[in-house]
Formats: sequence, C-alpha cells, structure tokens
Amino acid sequence: MSLFDQQLVIIAGKGGVGRTTVAAALALASAKKGRRVLLAQTKSKERLSSLFGVPPIGTDLARVRERLWAVNMTPHAALREYGAMVLRSEFIAKQVLENKVSRAFLHAIPGLEDYSMLGKIWYHTTEVEDGKRKWDQVIVDGPATGHLITMLQIPQAILEAVPEGPLTRPAAATRDLLRDPRRTNMTIVTLAEDLPSNEAIELSRRATEKIGVTLGPLVVNALYPPRFVTGVSARALHALPEDVGDPALQPLIASARTAQRRRELNDRYLERLRREVPVPQAHLPYLFTPDFGPKALEDLADRLEPQLAAIQ
Repeated sequence: MSLFDQQLVIIAGKGGVGRTTVAAALALASAKKGRRVLLAQTKSKERLSSLFGVPPIGTDLARVRERLWAVNMTPHAALREYGAMVLRSEFIAKQVLENKVSRAFLHAIPGLEDYSMLGKIWYHTTEVEDGKRKWDQVIVDGPATGHLITMLQIPQAILEAVPEGPLTRPAAATRDLLRDPRRTNMTIVTLAEDLPSNEAIELSRRATEKIGVTLGPLVVNALYPPRFVTGVSARALHALPEDVGDPALQPLIASARTAQRRRELNDRYLERLRREVPVPQAHLPYLFTPDFGPKALEDLADRLEPQLAAIQ
C-alpha cells in the first residue's frame, strides 16, 4: 500500500517545518488521483485559504478543489458534533453542551476537548454516503509534537480509566484505527537541520512506542538545491579565495558559498535521518517565492505525488 491507499494519514512534526503546507500538498495530490479527500486541521491558524486561494476555512466543511474538502476543527464545534453522535440527538446535545453548568464541568475534564476533535476525525473515517464510505482518505494536519502525542494517547487513557461507559466504545474504535497499519499512517514532516531533525527522531520513537501508530514516509521539506556540492563547480568554488578582489563577482561567490554550505548541511542531516528514522524519505525543495499560494502548492503536490506513489 502507498500512502494514498491509507484511510487516515496524520501529518506530524515540529512547528515551522511546513506541516500545513505538506498536508495541503498531499491532500491535493490524493484528490488528483481520484480520491475523495477531507483535509482536517486541529484548532490551527487559518492558512488553507491562502494556499488554495479560497475564502477562510472554518468549522464547516468547505470544498476547496474537485474531490477535496477542508475543515478547521475547534474543540467547541467538535464537542457539539461528538455529543450529538454519542447522545444520538443534536437537540439534546445542544441543550446539554450549551448549558453554563455543563460547559464549565466539561471544560474541567482533562483532555476532553482534544478527544472531541479526535472523535470527530474517527467519525469522518466511518461516514457513509449512498451506501459507501464518504471519504476515501482523511488527512489530519495535527498540532505540534507534544500536543499531538498527548492527543493520540487519550483513547487508551479512557479505556484504562473507564472500563465501561458511553465513551468506551468510540475510544476503542479510535485506538484500533490508530494502530491499524492497513488504515492509518503517521507521516512526519521535518527539515534537514539540527532542531527539527532531533524532534522528528524523538517523535518517531514516541509515536510508535506510546501510540502504536505505523510510520509512513518521512517528508523532508525545504531542501536547498544540490548546486556547487560535487563536480567542477564545487572544485572551482573551493579553489577560490574568500575575497576574489572583484566587487561585481564577490556577491555571486558569497551566494554560491551560502548555497553550498546549506546543501552540505542538509545532506549531513538527511544521512542522520536515514539512520535514526528507518522509513523511506520524500524530498521537497525550498521554493524561492515571496507569495506561497495555489501555484506553489500545485508545484509541491506534483513533486510529492510520484515519490509517495513509488513507496510501498
């Protein structure tokens, strides 16, 4: 199975590595392959509208491309929907959850808001329309590393704390979904740099040991192009003095050296990531564009699709 065959894909990683951008590019690539895709964010800063060139994405499902919908979940909206599912009545759920006393009590329960969003994700993987599964794939743009691990541990914590109750059955179903390699993968996004690589390595360990989720391909984002690293250009650059004595040429040499050093740094961390996170890698380039919008997203989706499709 390739990543495009998975029912649920969780996009994880350190803040600032391009997690949302990669999630959007993956969702777009999957939709282009004919899949019906839901891209779900978890209480995130709204960025999908600028990436897809559409109005702001809120708590209601919005169509952003053919076969591709998006939603930015919030705990309040997710809890209301999850309550309606558990109580089997939207009216009763509204009366209970909008009550001030009930609301104060629910806010005091540790992890309930995160669990409501996780429950909503699970629900969308089970949604049926016209006798078949509504979504071929649900892609989750998860929160940053520590928050994500805590969130994904909640179903198991509920099962250990409450052997029987209204939350037990959906908690067991959600835990089983997360642990099923035929349905769920976690794809970690990182940069080939020090801190992001360290966090990716630690996240891969915690995700497999604490959650039991199967790791999908590691997406290494924003790689510098491999210029001046090997061949004649590299030898020539190394042979030149730091100051070439030409004011017109000096800035070009400085830029070339910066690019060379950045790529050499990238290559060192790519090798470390191969050793420490033994899963296939997909590589995305640093796009030197001041306006990262639909055109750039299409570019990344087109680069990502053949790499992921080739990984089984």
